[in-house]
Amino acid sequence: MDRLTAAMRDVEAELAAMEAEHDPLASHIFVSRRHYRNANDTKGGKRREINARLSFNTACELCFRGSLDEWERLMGAETKR
Repeated sequence: MDRLTAAMRDVEAELAAMEAEHDPLASHIFVSRRHYRNANDTKGGKRREINARLSFNTACELCFRGSLDEWERLMGAETKR
């Protein structure tokens, strides 16, 4: 029982440490994905494309190292045929 209590304390301490660390890029990805999914797009898909490009520019400022295609895939874009 003591080992279980100690393990629970360790997990709670790790969770508290993770919550204390703030990753701006991770937050931006989370918010951008939500906006991308909830966007009311035009018939040609231009609105999502523009939003993806703008959020990609912000992500690059936050040290995102991938390409625009990788960013769109991360946002949940369907593959282009």
